[in-house]
Amino acid sequence: MIRLIVSDIDGTLLPEGATNLNPEYFDVIRRLADHGVHFAAASGRQLSSVRSVFQSVEDCIGYITDNGAYVLDKGKSVLERDMCRKDLQELLQSLKGLPEAKVVLSNREGFYLDQYDEFMCHLLYEEYRGSGGVLDSFDDYLDTCLKISLYFTDDSSIYYPRIREEWSDRFAVNISGAKWIDICDKESTKGNAVRWFQQNLGVTPEETVVFGDNFNDVTMLHCAERSYASVLSHPDVKKEARYTVASYEEDGVLKVLRQILEEIEAQSQAGNV
Repeated sequence: MIRLIVSDIDGTLLPEGATNLNPEYFDVIRRLADHGVHFAAASGRQLSSVRSVFQSVEDCIGYITDNGAYVLDKGKSVLERDMCRKDLQELLQSLKGLPEAKVVLSNREGFYLDQYDEFMCHLLYEEYRGSGGVLDSFDDYLDTCLKISLYFTDDSSIYYPRIREEWSDRFAVNISGAKWIDICDKESTKGNAVRWFQQNLGVTPEETVVFGDNFNDVTMLHCAERSYASVLSHPDVKKEARYTVASYEEDGVLKVLRQILEEIEAQSQAGNV
């Protein structure tokens, strides 16, 4: 029986940056919870943006935010991994030599920029509906930094090899969207967060279902017997999943959740006969 379901957001449940999820998801998630199935939303997004999507069911689900750097269950923090200040300082200094990148710092309270940018402010605080703001400097936030995100107007994969080669010995570096690269503590992965839920709920990979679409989802796809990659995924991501799922345009994940709910309710009814 399925006992844990984890889904990425951007590119899997919603278009990148969107927040208006089909309300039927919330009904199905609550009905699954009534049958002992735990749901967790997993994202590279900062908590405030994830919460803007799922707050109506926050009391019964988990959040895997900032690619696993900050994990909450039913509204309570259960796992936190800040980046090393010294290494972070070196990273930020290095990124000054990459003018193509818009640098975003995430901590528990919000997304932050160190200079005003009209487009980025609109993207983070209106489209993603995140908290945060523009700082004079990142310096006072380095001890609480969970993740550095880089936004590119070009395809992020152009810049990924250089950044990964330079920093993967100290950080987890992942493409998290068509224009995004995320940099976190090496232990901050969605896979490690899923394993936390499995261990604390007593759930096995055979009892776990995972949905994702991008390279930062690969570690969690490996945690589930039933792993699904969106049909919109990069071919290399699809190879890491057992199955594909229809796109967010067709509410593909919702269709699978309905199927799981139907199977569980049928088993429950059979057990009561």
